[in-house]
Amino acid sequence: MEKKDMNMITKLEDKFKEITEMLYDTDVPVDEMFDKALPYIAEDIFFRDPWQHGGGLELYKTGMKGFHCMLNFDFETAQSSVHLDKDGKGGRAIIDGVMHLRQFSWIYVYPLRTIIVYKFRLLEPRQIPVRKDNDLNFEIYYHEEMWSFGDMIQNIPLAKVPYDLFRKGFAQCFLAASRIAGYFQGNLRGPQWNPSC
Repeated sequence: MEKKDMNMITKLEDKFKEITEMLYDTDVPVDEMFDKALPYIAEDIFFRDPWQHGGGLELYKTGMKGFHCMLNFDFETAQSSVHLDKDGKGGRAIIDGVMHLRQFSWIYVYPLRTIIVYKFRLLEPRQIPVRKDNDLNFEIYYHEEMWSFGDMIQNIPLAKVPYDLFRKGFAQCFLAASRIAGYFQGNLRGPQWNPSC
């Protein structure tokens, strides 16, 4: 990879972390979020999470404003990664971290491991308004939020112990089924079958 591409990737990683902080920290005023994050959102943006999906900039703005007005959360980034497409016309950014839901923080702050995927197009400078960081001309056209229902259950107060017991029991059942399947598969294949494969 060329040094120019490495520099761009580093700058993009920093920018995507900043955009994520704007979108996923409800202490950020809505006007500031709109001012700093929305210029990077495409008109044809598509949003997806395990509960909902939809497209279009106006719906996206409504959803983001609603998140900031109804909920209380922030996001702790653990790592970020940007990959540029081979054709050089766009790429994908992944942000891995924990969303801290603080709706009832006087009782419990709910940690939810979250992976955010952004797909973006690189644009020519003339295609967008001039920005302070005008060497980062891109727009996000896909935004996906991924989290595990298992993590959601495990982090509910009083649910951790029974859920962990269920997972251990399920693991034992799965291993027993695997041994039985391996035994029968071995009998079908004959003595030369290698059970370690």
